[in-house]
Amino acid sequence: MVKIDESLRKLAVAKIQDGGSHRQVARELRLCPSSVWKIWVKFQNTGSISDGVRSGRPSKCSERDKRHLCIEAKKAPFLSAREHGESSNIIPKVSVITVRRYLRKSGLFGQVSARKPLLSKWQVKQRLHWCKAYLSYTAADWDRIIFSDECRVSTYHNSRRYVWRPKNSRYKEKYTCKTVKYGGKSILVWGAIRFDGNRILIKCPPRLDSSEYQQVLNKGLPEVYESHMTFMQDGAPCHRSSSTSKFLDNKQVCLLSDWPAQSPDLNIIENMWAELKKRLNKHHPIPKEDLWEVIKKEWYAIPNDYVTRLYESLPRRIHNVIKNKGLHSKY
Repeated sequence: MVKIDESLRKLAVAKIQDGGSHRQVARELRLCPSSVWKIWVKFQNTGSISDGVRSGRPSKCSERDKRHLCIEAKKAPFLSAREHGESSNIIPKVSVITVRRYLRKSGLFGQVSARKPLLSKWQVKQRLHWCKAYLSYTAADWDRIIFSDECRVSTYHNSRRYVWRPKNSRYKEKYTCKTVKYGGKSILVWGAIRFDGNRILIKCPPRLDSSEYQQVLNKGLPEVYESHMTFMQDGAPCHRSSSTSKFLDNKQVCLLSDWPAQSPDLNIIENMWAELKKRLNKHHPIPKEDLWEVIKKEWYAIPNDYVTRLYESLPRRIHNVIKNKGLHSKY
């Protein structure tokens, strides 16, 4: 149905008021006579020629049905909109678009789920206890802690990448992102950082046992460790073995021994690994023979200010974990 412009309606009313008939005005303005008649009747009854408020098509679902759908979506957040619509026995059969619209209006949006380690009840309790114990730490206290960890870096990174391309060219060789199974050639590296930006990165054997880990520490710790500092490491088996503990005691290394399990959100060196891999994506793919050199170059190119900001975030991380009662934080 063609909508008649408001100026045309005003003209039709004016011509009828001047004495013109409905049929004559319709012929002059090239309108349907019934349309001119409806415009005139509406003007006589309401004094207006504008469209009134319309109720629109009635909803198939009541407000109660919509609330029930949102409750079910909160109980099972990983089901798709189609699955919620098909599994519900209360709401009538509606389209997937309608289900999505109801969920969005209630504040539920389809988002990519964050990947976090699985936590047991004991680990949640341990994380909460640790954060409360270190809640009183000042910036000077955190500055004395050296954070360390291992990371595996591959020549290929299968993360999502964006490309500028024309339409209908998704599968052209130029615009496709190349992937390989298991990430191609990879290197295991060990790193440690200090509050002032000083850091160390060492290439490790493909599989790291206690004796090899001690060789890495023997090479890397003197570069960053000082007698007034505390060394942090997570609970990997090669870190917690009796031989490694004895090695650290002989080296007179003060160890942060109560680090909670499954806590990458508290270990700020994890952000360094993420920043490193982000920088390595610019070289994607990296030739096998150049991988180690590129890793070293990008590791030491990360600004010292970035490391300082990570240390400054530690109190906020602890508060966030306490607020979440030991569960995952946003970091």
